[in-house]
Parts: sequence; structure tokens; C-alpha cells
Amino acid sequence: MTAADQAYTVTPLCPHLGAEIAGLDVRRIGADVSLDAIQALLHEHQLLCFRDQKLEAADVMAFTNSFGLPDPHVLDQYTLPGFRDILVLSNIVRDGKPLGSTQEGFGWHTDLTYLPLPAAYTILYGLVVPPEGADTLFASMYKAYDALDDAERARLRPLMGNYSYAKLYARRDNAPPLTAEQRARTPDVRHPLVRIHPHTGREGMYLNLDDCTGVEGMPAQEGLALIKRLFDFTVENFAYTHKWRANDLLIWDNRGTLHTATPYDKERHQRLVYRTSIQGEAPIAPAAEPALAG
Repeated sequence: MTAADQAYTVTPLCPHLGAEIAGLDVRRIGADVSLDAIQALLHEHQLLCFRDQKLEAADVMAFTNSFGLPDPHVLDQYTLPGFRDILVLSNIVRDGKPLGSTQEGFGWHTDLTYLPLPAAYTILYGLVVPPEGADTLFASMYKAYDALDDAERARLRPLMGNYSYAKLYARRDNAPPLTAEQRARTPDVRHPLVRIHPHTGREGMYLNLDDCTGVEGMPAQEGLALIKRLFDFTVENFAYTHKWRANDLLIWDNRGTLHTATPYDKERHQRLVYRTSIQGEAPIAPAAEPALAG
């Protein structure tokens, strides 16, 4: 560890997951602060919070690019002008035009399970945050999986879930139809319910509910009931609530982490958040565990 690495502190956010990194300007990562050290902390804690970051859009993209290939959002109509990989989450309207989407992130989920290569990491940068509400909740699927008995873990290891973006999108109120390009980018996919982390070898659940159409080899409702039971167990027992401050930068590892946005009073308060995601790998089932990637 270099002297620059030693200058920041790491404080757990709760017993289940998350750590706050204090005393670090993220623009130093990859320069005089080791990217490998930060990534190792991310894999250990699943969620990192960097406070008091004064960033421009280009800085957010530089931070994103340091972790991998950005994954453009399917709904590109809400991206930041000049930065196609930044999705804008906002209720602010300027000159009669919404700055961003107000519907993203509600309901417990892990990001982009409907893609063949789901997101490895997601980043949120809060420029304007309401004084109340608009929390983001996180829950550890690793901790939940570790808490299951041996028989349940053995039952889950061979199972595959089926996912559909069309199902997820159909839940939106008054949403315009998906374009042909958006439909082509989001064919139905299948992923293991238990996956191996490509960097650490850790085994844990990999679940989503709102875009899940069932579990292979099970009647649809039985499979969805299994997913919901595991979801409820995870979020009721292994969760953390993040209370936003302006200029918070969060990054989390989607391979074992659920999250959800929470409501706020859109008539009284403004919110402006930048979101990016980093493309991951095809989820690795336990039976296909590779040599560790380092």
C-alpha cells in the first residue's frame, strides 16, 4: 500500500454490507491511489460510498471507465447530452423538458439481469438530493445465501432463472412502446440462481423478481414463489439504508447485491442523480467455476 492509499479511511456502513471511504478524491484513483485496492474493497464490502465528491460529468465517466466498459442504458432518451453512458434520474423540468427519468430503480432488484452480460457494477452520483426520502436500500445476497442450510443451497445450485425486459417494461405507467432497436437489444435470457464471483470465487445467490418469468424445470408460479421467498428473506434480514448527502458517489457490485430506490415528495423537493453501469460477464454457475481471475 502506498502513502496515498493510507491517506483514506474505510468504515463499515452496517454489519451486512457497505463501507464509507473518507478522505479520498476519486479522481486520484488509478493515479496515486491503487485501483486494485479500491476494487478489492468493493468486492469485500459489495458497496462503497465516497462522500463530498465535487465531480463533473467527465469525472463520473472517468471513474466509470476505470472499472470497465460502460453499459449504455436501454432507455437512451434519458441520457445526459454529450454523455450517452450517463442516465439522468431527476424530477426537474427545464424549458418544459424533463431532465431525466423519475421511474428508475423502484422495487428490489439487481441491475440488468435481462441482458446476456448483466451489469458488474452500478454507480450513482447525487448532485441534488431531497432533504427527506429518496433513500437507496441495499441488501446482501451473499449474507442471505450463507444463512441458508446446506440442503437449500444444494437445491438452488443447479437452478436457472428466465428473465424478460419486456415483462419489466410492461410494469411502467403510460410508457411509450419500445423501439425495434430496444427490443433487439433485450431478448429473453437465462441465468443461474447461484453464481460464482469471477474475481473472488465467492458463491452466492443471483436473483431478480420483476423481470423474472420463472425457474427452469418448475411451474411458473412455483418458481416465482421461490424467488420471492428468497427475496423477502434477503431484504428483511440483510439490508442497509443509505441516507443521501449531496455529492455522494456510490458504487456497488451487482453480482451479489440487491437494491431499491425509495419515494420522495416530487412536488416539494428536487433530485438530480447521474447513473452509470459497467458491463459484466455471463454469470458463472457453480458447476462451471473457473480459475480465479485475480
